Amino acid sequence: MARFWAGLGFSVTLLATGAVNALSLEDSRHLLSRTGFGATAAEIAELAPLDRAQAVELLLSRMRREPSVPQPEFLSKPWPAYRDWPKMTQEERDKFIPARRQELQQLKAWWYAEMISTPSPLTERMTLFWHNHFVSAFEAVTYNVHRMSDQNALFRREAGGNFAVLVYEILREPIMLRYLDNNTNRKGRPNENLARELLELFTLGEGHYSERDIKEIARALTGRGIEVTTDFGYRFFRGNFDDGTKEFLGRKGQFDADDVARIVLEQKRTAQFIAEKLWREFVSPQLPPEAQIERVAAAMRDSRYEIRPALRALFTSDAFWAKENRGAIIKSPAVLIAGLHRDLGLPVVDLQALPVYGKRLGQDLFEPPNVKGWPGDTIWVTPALLVNRNDVLTRLLANRDLVPSSKGRALAVRVAGDAWQGPPRMVVTVDDGALKETRDIEFANDSEKFGALADRTDWAWGVVRLPYDGPVSKVKIEFVNDGAAPVVNGVRKGDRNLFVDWIEIDGETFPAIAAQQTLNNPQCGKARAGDLYCGGKIEFDLADMRKAGVSYTDQLAAGGMMGGDMNNMAGGMMMATPASTRPAPARPAMNPNERPAPAAMAGIARARRDVYLDAGAWRASLPAPWREAGQTWRALAPLPPVAGPLPADFEAALRAVVLDPVYQVQ
Repeated sequence: MARFWAGLGFSVTLLATGAVNALSLEDSRHLLSRTGFGATAAEIAELAPLDRAQAVELLLSRMRREPSVPQPEFLSKPWPAYRDWPKMTQEERDKFIPARRQELQQLKAWWYAEMISTPSPLTERMTLFWHNHFVSAFEAVTYNVHRMSDQNALFRREAGGNFAVLVYEILREPIMLRYLDNNTNRKGRPNENLARELLELFTLGEGHYSERDIKEIARALTGRGIEVTTDFGYRFFRGNFDDGTKEFLGRKGQFDADDVARIVLEQKRTAQFIAEKLWREFVSPQLPPEAQIERVAAAMRDSRYEIRPALRALFTSDAFWAKENRGAIIKSPAVLIAGLHRDLGLPVVDLQALPVYGKRLGQDLFEPPNVKGWPGDTIWVTPALLVNRNDVLTRLLANRDLVPSSKGRALAVRVAGDAWQGPPRMVVTVDDGALKETRDIEFANDSEKFGALADRTDWAWGVVRLPYDGPVSKVKIEFVNDGAAPVVNGVRKGDRNLFVDWIEIDGETFPAIAAQQTLNNPQCGKARAGDLYCGGKIEFDLADMRKAGVSYTDQLAAGGMMGGDMNNMAGGMMMATPASTRPAPARPAMNPNERPAPAAMAGIARARRDVYLDAGAWRASLPAPWREAGQTWRALAPLPPVAGPLPADFEAALRAVVLDPVYQVQ
């Protein structure tokens, strides 16, 4: 870590800790930041009177087993035809996959909402930890977003529960069995993938087992697979099970998968391995002397793998509070993005943009790079990613200017675009010219440098607000400067495009997919409504759209969960049945070519915390010692700013801290 900061050309002075048995304000912020996503002034004040043990106990006592934000509604509806995947035509798959990917985007956005809104940030930090420990990925599991959601629920239920339960469950968890090919593991033809990762990545770590152990454990895991003809749930195929004698990790017998879990958990090394990973997650990338790790591991062993005792031992250790370990951990993209919202009470203007930002910064939830997950540490701050971090933080800070109550009534337009030798330009006209305004989309993707982005989930969506106090019955959006570089050797070196997702006025949202589109070039006639690839216009007749039932209430406040896709029009953040009590999917399931009828979006949950609309209001919430502009950093960062003294203007000081590298560590 020191080498990384030295490479940026500066040195830092670390904060001193408070008294040994009591929390200072800085101690309180440190604990909250390390165990969650940022820290509000109210949370800091609540912990400050407590000593370390009391503060840690309070956070542990608040850990949850269920989320606080209602899940996307699609999770409670009949499942799509996953079981038909093997016999689908390519045309059917080309429709099925985008629909599932759009649902996954809703799930990602929902998880960000939970991180931002949860009353127990430690629960979500541990859910994220287990997601990066027991790694699996969406595309490798027949695009089964429902089972991905179930796996996420498992990690949350056991976030502060029991590691042994997680090990037993993961050996029958459908996503993991599919991801690591255990559905092909059968007697006489063992597949070693799950056995290898169980030892190397989940329990023991490299160097603490033999190749023979892997082969024998693979035999014990035979027969465990998934039922692809119904609901993709766990099924034991007895005919595929190898019931012969196996010998591994010093034990011999006619073992099955549950025996594997039991024997692996009996190994002293297992608790040490988990303690090491927890140390790197919450204390420092550098491991301490073995005795300090053993203290955490022993707490886990002595409690039969309960997770809370291990966390208690970790968070009350002197090393956790030591000044040399402050500012030692680089925030992951999810922690950075969710943390900024919690730190500043930042409004969630465009919830669905958050997972796109996370992906840009290197962490695409539910889609890790490989079976080892995200290694973290300096991998998050390559030169390219540092530029992206600054851009994302700047965009999110600007959201304070998009809150309706801060600027009066306005027409909001969610747009994205490709830029080529200049940004795409749109002209927005209300009715017959009562409002006519031209805007350049400065946040569009530079297609000349990076190429056009084909996947809607990769586009840099933004919300443009146009102040307007008059009546609105029709809205027309024109793309007026279409342009493209010539094709050279079959490759176009840049393109300028405009994409419209929805418009919003007075809390009512109208999706572009249901509007009327006219393109300038007939060759683009099949483009979906809102995708203005060839120049042209899209027109919203609000009365007709209301009559057709395709307008929704308070979409901007909910954070854009639809993403402009008819497959998701009923997929807002409405109350869904928890996975643990969800009924079996109805049969027959939805045909991949069908689109669910639009439904009213009543009761959308607001994924936001208290919103401080200006720096003055946020400043007033701080403890008195931090209310001077030069002390702003103490509420946000473990280190003083790198760039030198902060501006005297509080708004400028606030932005300077957030955009300083010290905000990116904890």
